[in-house]
Amino acid sequence: KDFTQFRLQALKNQVNPHFLFNSLSVLSSLVHRDAALAEQFVVRLSQAYTYILNQKEAGLVSLEEELRFLKSYFFLLKIRFENKLQLETDIADTGGVMVPPLILQLLLENAVKHNKMSAQQPLKVSIRRRGDTLVVENNVSRRDAKAESTGLGLENIRKRYAMITNKEVQISENEDRFSVVIPILSAAEIPEPIPS
Repeated sequence: KDFTQFRLQALKNQVNPHFLFNSLSVLSSLVHRDAALAEQFVVRLSQAYTYILNQKEAGLVSLEEELRFLKSYFFLLKIRFENKLQLETDIADTGGVMVPPLILQLLLENAVKHNKMSAQQPLKVSIRRRGDTLVVENNVSRRDAKAESTGLGLENIRKRYAMITNKEVQISENEDRFSVVIPILSAAEIPEPIPS
């Protein structure tokens, strides 16, 4: 149990530095272009990072909380990418269901990292509920760079789910679409906390 708890914490800790460094890089360039927008960025970054710190010890959070955080995170991305990036959410009911914290942010970040985008051909990410899952999809327009994906982000997500449920994360891709289906958990399915 101790080893499992340690591994789960290590996986969650991978998120924090990555998110902060990316945000500071965006802020650095924004300060010289638009001071007022930079100030707004700092406020939203503070809100987003407060959520990250508050959820550091959480195994699961409500879907409603996670979507609120995603909205702040998307605001930060929109400042950088403007109309090159679009996000559509279609989730009518968030009541009583849980997900691991920062899962949606990781999937949005993954889409941005691996796809090129322009005002003429924006990256479109959609998140919708389908039964007891969330489907996160984006159009595919792979970057020209030869660098191969390490797959660490998606592997991190799979491992985090494996530690809390036997429901699997499903990943599929074709020439046009990339899709990740993640389980959402009801209160009855939430595992007992691992004693420290």
